[in-house]
Order: sequence, then C-alpha cells, then structure tokens
Amino acid sequence: MVKSSYNESLIELLHTITIQLDRYAANFIFLFGVVGNVLNIFVLSQRTFRSNSCAWIFLASSFVNLISIVSGLITVMIGGWTTNPANTIGWICKLRAHIVFSTRTIAPWLIVLATIDRWLLSSINAIRRRKSTLKNAQRWTAVIIILSMLLYAQMFYCYEANLTDTPLQCYDKTAVCRYLTDLSFGGIAVVAPLMLMILFGLLTIINV
Repeated sequence: MVKSSYNESLIELLHTITIQLDRYAANFIFLFGVVGNVLNIFVLSQRTFRSNSCAWIFLASSFVNLISIVSGLITVMIGGWTTNPANTIGWICKLRAHIVFSTRTIAPWLIVLATIDRWLLSSINAIRRRKSTLKNAQRWTAVIIILSMLLYAQMFYCYEANLTDTPLQCYDKTAVCRYLTDLSFGGIAVVAPLMLMILFGLLTIINV
C-alpha cells in the first residue's frame, strides 16, 4: 500500500516536471534556436558568400534546422499550457513526425556534404578540386532532402494520435514501426553521418 502510494506520487511528480519543462525549457530552446538560425541565414545569405559552395550548404542547413525547431517545439510549447494538438489530431501528429524526423536527418547529412566539399577543395588533385562547385552542392543538397523525406514516408502510416500504451500519445502504432523508425533514425541520421564526418574530416586534415 505504501509502495503503491509512493509510485503514484513519483509518477505525479515526473508528470509535473515534464509539464514545467514543456512550458519553460521548450521556450528557451525555441528562442535561442530560432534566433541563432535566423542570424546564420542572415549572415550566410550575404552576397559575399553566395558563390561559396560550403557557405551555401550551411545556409541550407540553417533553414532545415529552423524548420526542425519550429515544427518540433511549437506543439510541445502549446502542450505545456493546454492540450498538445499533435497528441489528439491525427494529421498533425503524422505531419509533425515526418517533418521532424526528415529535418533531423537532413541537417547532419548536409554537414557531411560540407565536410566532403572541404575535402575536395583541399585536395592536391585538380580534378577533385573542380568538383567543389556551387552547382554540385545544390544538386546534392536536393538529393539529400528528397531521400530523407522518402525515408520517413512511413510516418504517415506508422504514427498515430491518441495512443495510450505508448511513451507518447503521438507515436508509432506498431512494434514493427517502432523498430523501423529507431533503426533508420539511429543508423542513417546519427551513426552514418558521424562516421563520414570523422572520415572526411581526417582526410581534410591530411590534405592540409
């Protein structure tokens, strides 16, 4: 009886902490994230950087990060004061999941692209250096965006609102979907970009 009461109190405490974090921490992250990315966009869109392939990639990355922050935190911030619409409205849940996962995958791959661009530009091989162009950067940015959006197309099927036996109300509705989402995000959005950044970063250092 005492243990049950303790567990209930702990759950209530954790729930209260979560609500407070949604109310205030999300606002803090949103403010600084938006301001930081807007400043990046302002600086990198200057005429001086328009012909620089690496600057263009970082500009695209700033736009993507801005979209990720806005789409990911708006509903969380709303949920801190009232009902989170992503938890109760199916199409918002699905659309938010797709945008958040897609943008969080696009962003690190754009950094990989920038790392590869620096490696090409620092190469002693003239043929490789000529591949570091604005046109190539734009082309590969488009490829990354399209593939990332296709990668998480299953979100429109897998994610559902008003779920009860899941960590979140807006969540994968089946175990297969959960494994697919976790593996694709962990492998493609985290591990693979990290390894490639390290690899091409080291190759760039060797070139220099």
